[in-house]
Amino acid sequence: MLPQQADRWAGTSAAALRERWDRESVYAFGSIPSTNDVARELAGAGAPAGSIVLCHEQTAGRGRRGRAWRSPAGAGLYLSMLFRLGTEIVPPLVTVVAGVDVARELNRRFPGLGVGVKWPNDLMARDRKVGGILSESAGGGNAEGLLVIGVGVNVEPGRLPEEVHRAVSLAECVGPVSLIDVADAVVAGLERRLPAVPNTLDSASLDELDRFDWLRNRWVEHRIPDREPAVGLAAGIAPDGALLLRPRGGALRRVVAGSIEVGGS
Repeated sequence: MLPQQADRWAGTSAAALRERWDRESVYAFGSIPSTNDVARELAGAGAPAGSIVLCHEQTAGRGRRGRAWRSPAGAGLYLSMLFRLGTEIVPPLVTVVAGVDVARELNRRFPGLGVGVKWPNDLMARDRKVGGILSESAGGGNAEGLLVIGVGVNVEPGRLPEEVHRAVSLAECVGPVSLIDVADAVVAGLERRLPAVPNTLDSASLDELDRFDWLRNRWVEHRIPDREPAVGLAAGIAPDGALLLRPRGGALRRVVAGSIEVGGS
């Protein structure tokens, strides 16, 4: 059962949001555990592609590998969108494509922001995390092409928890911004390529990705549970979305899983 929907989000009714974004399904909530979880429930009930879930606060927001995403009321944008791709989902390509397109749109709408993408799912500004993306299959396995993309963006600094010391907000980077304008940017970014996301990136897409690649030419540690970290130089992104890592004195390798931490030079 869905939670009780809110009458308004960011001062705007759900009906006005549906008209604003030209779609039949926009669901706005006050406080819910996770927009991705609600979007997955809607997908199971037959919600159409393009359905959007928004909330003022997430009580159990998460990132990759189950990490908590702090989502206090009024501090940021918490939005998920449903896609029915009709093709096999290629991780981490969909996450990388979503990150680049959302970053591109945020930069276009908020001059001077300078958002980049830290592989595979972090949005970075001023060398700190300003947002994150979580891609999840919405049921039945990847081959069904049913996908939920969740986006969290820090908007107001004063409302972020004190323990989030490595984060930054849009307001700190470019001054006060409207939450609805941030949502416009995220919706436009997600819809740029994801409704027909390719299985591989062409040369023009790779060139664009290179411009947004925050990790490129940084020394990083690649961490996988129960293994020693591998130190190498981030050398770009492969056409299938894998991170290219050049270890000291070793051959170029592809990274498709695990976590990446800057440092280790």
